[in-house]
Amino acid sequence: MAERPLGITIIAILQLIGAIIMLAAGALGILAGLAIPIFGIILLAIGAVTLILGIFGFILFIGLWGMKGWAWWLALIINLVSVILGIYGFYNSGFLDYTPLMSMILPLIIVIYLFFVKKHF
Repeated sequence: MAERPLGITIIAILQLIGAIIMLAAGALGILAGLAIPIFGIILLAIGAVTLILGIFGFILFIGLWGMKGWAWWLALIINLVSVILGIYGFYNSGFLDYTPLMSMILPLIIVIYLFFVKKHF
């Protein structure tokens, strides 16, 4: 295993922070779904999906931290999807809303960076 580049360490830590937030939000969504009878099933479903995404995010953190090849691919795919969704959102906003464009800048930087550090995985 090669030494972990600083950028991968930063991406992994950000991934961990995001995973912790998703896990907490998912747990809160499930608890809210159990406590609120009217929209309970919707909150349960959203909470469960968010919790699952948080688990996947934590797994990705472990892979990036350990410099696993599958984690490089998974991070690349996730960030490429984010870039594509940002382009799609920008295109559908009538070119007036720059939020989708701004939200795809970081994933685009990560995609480019991942190609520079591929040899470390």
